[in-house]
Amino acid sequence: MAQQKGSNVKILMGFESTFGTAATDGYSLYVNPPVSLSPNRPPQQPATLRGNRNPVTPFFGNLDIGGDINIPIDSTMMAYWLKCMFGDPTTTGTDPYTHEYKIGDTMPSFTFEEGFEDLATNEYIRYVGCKVSRFSMSVGGDGELVATLGVLGADYSIETSAFDATPTEPSFTRLYNSQATVTEGGSAAGDLTSFDIAVEFGLDPDIYPINSQGARGSLPEGQVAVTGNIKGLFKDVTLLTKAKNQTETSLKVTIQASSSSIFEVEIQELKFQERMPSIDGPQGLLVDLDFSAYYNDGSEASAIVARVTNSLSSL
Repeated sequence: MAQQKGSNVKILMGFESTFGTAATDGYSLYVNPPVSLSPNRPPQQPATLRGNRNPVTPFFGNLDIGGDINIPIDSTMMAYWLKCMFGDPTTTGTDPYTHEYKIGDTMPSFTFEEGFEDLATNEYIRYVGCKVSRFSMSVGGDGELVATLGVLGADYSIETSAFDATPTEPSFTRLYNSQATVTEGGSAAGDLTSFDIAVEFGLDPDIYPINSQGARGSLPEGQVAVTGNIKGLFKDVTLLTKAKNQTETSLKVTIQASSSSIFEVEIQELKFQERMPSIDGPQGLLVDLDFSAYYNDGSEASAIVARVTNSLSSL
């Protein structure tokens, strides 16, 4: 009997018309290991007494579906993952097109499916009612540029066929750390060595209707939190002074392979946490500052804005 190989797993994602009802149109997308999305419903032991010391039959509570999906950063497939997080973008331009994503009132749900076709008979693990609960990305260094999506789901099933036998296969246009530039306060920040960002989408994971057989009934959105960290060469006290004075500033990271292949994240309003450089040894010192973003009066009216430029006319 053949063993399934990770390299041959087929990944499908599709947007749902109704929360928890499997999508019909799918996109074949790339992922990086590990992909840890999984159901979790551990057995619980009743306290029932029956006249001897043997345990009684366990019971099972609510179904928790969650885990991480790691994705390679590119300028085409990324457009679909961003739609999972922010909903439909505003699209401008004429090939290349720029798709701009902002925080909205709702997020779409999606179906995520893993296809195991090395087995004696094809099997598919299908997760429905999925939403992105967290996005994180680190820019800098010489490693592969990836992002991590924390995902929650409502229910799952084991199927013998994919929810879409002929999915759309977007092109993949990889982006690299070496193509990144960062601006701080509108000026080039060439002394930065790393830029980390995390977005928490404020999902409520505890909605379990009585008639749902332990599956989530919804994943309503709450307040978004945008935080991060920058590190850079300690050459002056400019950033340290901004942190001390609680001065508002901005950050933008642009990763560009060409004029038609760009991924960009912009934060118009943020403040740094007060912190001084740590003297860890005789080597050069680094500025290491956490930040919190917000929306007050920024022109984009969103605490974070993401943009991709590619050849897709619509999503």
